[in-house]
Amino acid sequence: MRLVKTFSLAALTAVAAMALVGATSASAEFSTQLCSTHTGLTCGAGNGVSSHHMVLASGTVGRLLAAIPVLCLSILLEATPLGLGNPQQIHSLNQIWSGCGSGSTHNNCTVTIPAGQQPLFDLLKVGLEEGVLAAVNGQLRTVCSNIGIDCLYDVEGMEFEVGGGHLTANETVVNELGGKFFCPQEGVVDGLFETLGDVYVLG
Repeated sequence: MRLVKTFSLAALTAVAAMALVGATSASAEFSTQLCSTHTGLTCGAGNGVSSHHMVLASGTVGRLLAAIPVLCLSILLEATPLGLGNPQQIHSLNQIWSGCGSGSTHNNCTVTIPAGQQPLFDLLKVGLEEGVLAAVNGQLRTVCSNIGIDCLYDVEGMEFEVGGGHLTANETVVNELGGKFFCPQEGVVDGLFETLGDVYVLG
């Protein structure tokens, strides 16, 4: 199973949520909509998703990697589509990171979204029940007060592959905005989330 690596990681976030960006010319022929049922190539009337929850896939952990790694045992992401579009915008409403720490006790670090910085994502369909998710804005903060870590990251441009009820990040980059003690200028996110309930990327 994959791990969520951030700082060189900062994550998210957020993950929160679903995302897509980096449209190819081929993707321009598709419309995009998160749908609760999959009975055809398009989302039927009344089947659009109004809210969406994701968690770390079973057997995985969230790993925030810098000079000192931070592990999180649980991550819950809550998001809502803002309307139809190509791409469709997805707003992260909430992210809960828990069981985070720099050692085996997983209780000496916190990972949070600063006030007013919940990420906004673009979701773009690129194939049959396949999409790309990309953060348009948002921030992530990691604090381990016992060892002096306090790092703030910009998640704009963070990308995920979407499909099959999963959200996957493959070493996508986030940028450090400020902090102290082992805060690298750039981080990467790598992880696997799964949906709570049926959600499909349709048109």
